[in-house]
Amino acid sequence: MEFDKKDKRLISYLYHNYREPLTKIGKACQMSRDQVEYRIKKYEGQGLIKKYLTIFNYDLLGYHEVIIVWIKLKSGKEQIRKELEKMDSVLSVGDILSKYDIFVNFIFKNKKDFEEKFYQFIKKHESKIADYSLSIATDIQFYPLKFFGELNAEQSYRVVSSENKIKLTKKDLKLLKAIEKNGREKIINLSAEIGLSSELIIYKLKQFYKNKVILGIRLFLGMENFGFYFGLSRLKLKNLDEELKDKIKGFCKNHKNINALFFGISDYNCQIQSFYQKEAELRQTLRDINNKFSKEIMDSELLLIENEGRVKTLPF
Repeated sequence: MEFDKKDKRLISYLYHNYREPLTKIGKACQMSRDQVEYRIKKYEGQGLIKKYLTIFNYDLLGYHEVIIVWIKLKSGKEQIRKELEKMDSVLSVGDILSKYDIFVNFIFKNKKDFEEKFYQFIKKHESKIADYSLSIATDIQFYPLKFFGELNAEQSYRVVSSENKIKLTKKDLKLLKAIEKNGREKIINLSAEIGLSSELIIYKLKQFYKNKVILGIRLFLGMENFGFYFGLSRLKLKNLDEELKDKIKGFCKNHKNINALFFGISDYNCQIQSFYQKEAELRQTLRDINNKFSKEIMDSELLLIENEGRVKTLPF
């Protein structure tokens, strides 16, 4: 599949935007509604768009610990991957080509819950696991897909905050679960599934956005089949105060190849995710990071990410 300018503009817009009608998307991307609909169906049919991920404010849902784990295995990789993907607390699992073999994104209500379930898992597979490393996320930020050309309508957002849990009804939870399956599901379909009127569904969705329960929609792209990849730079930074964090956030938000940033409690307290097509682009991103923060970086390592399987954004 060759990407023309319209493809790049549309993918960039869809990658990091809210539930919007095709007409509005077309206007923003300088295309007709029919052109937008045709291209989206083509992306879905060819596996470029694998899922419309709904991004939630986890603190408001009562889940306060996002924990990323990297695992080095002796054996049993496929078995362990499949077992992890079935766990409610696992948001996604993927392969790594470097120091580790797989990564796992966990979410738990508290550290005690994570400690109990994670170490049970480690004990069960101790003969297969050679080593692991983990990071307790304190701040996660997603940025627009600037690689294809940034659009003014796109916004960055953070998924870890210090919000208090809100009360949700059974219908609310059912709606959130339906939106998790498909962030662009039609209102009429949601209405039939939830058992509420279309008007009430629209109202509830607006309230979820207004109260920042739902932060946005993000594409889960099958980019590897099209020659695009993700790389993760793990940095060990000294004196990681708020001033340095703000400096890093500004750098990442404006860098063409960077689409996500993680701060956490671990040896490597900062992780920067890059999107690239050619090795030279990844190398340049690494040079940019090192040149900008050479005085603060004590150590770093590069993890090459691929084959991220089923991704979900709710732990229930």
